Amino acid sequence: MARPAENQHHPESFASQFETVSGLSSWLAWLVVMVAICVVLVVTFLLGQISAGMYFVIFSLAIGLVYKGYQDAKFLDREMKLASEQVKILERVDDFESFLDQAKKSVFRSHIDNLHTISLSHTEINQDNLIEVLHTRLMARNRVIELFSSILITLGLIGTIVGLIIMMDGMTEVMLQGGDDLLARLADPEGGPLSGLGIAFYTTLLGAVFGGVILRVLTSVVDANIMRYTAHLAELTEVYVLPYMRRTAKKTHEMIETTAS
Repeated sequence: MARPAENQHHPESFASQFETVSGLSSWLAWLVVMVAICVVLVVTFLLGQISAGMYFVIFSLAIGLVYKGYQDAKFLDREMKLASEQVKILERVDDFESFLDQAKKSVFRSHIDNLHTISLSHTEINQDNLIEVLHTRLMARNRVIELFSSILITLGLIGTIVGLIIMMDGMTEVMLQGGDDLLARLADPEGGPLSGLGIAFYTTLLGAVFGGVILRVLTSVVDANIMRYTAHLAELTEVYVLPYMRRTAKKTHEMIETTAS
């Protein structure tokens, strides 16, 4: 049955909480980041400071991603507290329209808004699909950090290759020159061929520590927080919201059917 015109309601989508930036804008932003990384590496290579360039890129990405993870964790913590606070508001006002007017914008408010919209046209109200959509959107926020933690490891391996290339080129040049001080020139810390091993080992170490350990741990913590938050929101809704919403929807539809008959 189509709902009456006076019951037309337009819910606030989850998209308003998560998709403040378009997919194209996000793609362009990351393209700029990638181009900037390439420019830094090329410039430092031409200046003979490729090791400094590799270290700068790895440290910059690691710091940026740690900050991004912090923002995600802070967002989840704020939303979890808001959900607990707003369910008390809903209990106090005992009316969905009043709740939507009084509650701050939040994921929980959007969830209740969507369920309320469903209740206007259906008596069978189920939140499973909405919870799955919410979980997918939250996990999408964390995918960027997971991706770049792997990229940091790859950058470390690239640094290893670059360091070995520098070492082999330097060794070839020194050996062709010959002389009695061959070993001294090979091990010269001021640019000797074996100094390339430093780039190889240090970049691999940094990439593994930041990408393989620190960011992996922090990403796993955020993943766990996402699961806790979705479970928290689902529990609050199932216990405090859906029973009343189902009863209200059933009464409303019975009244509509009685009036229509």
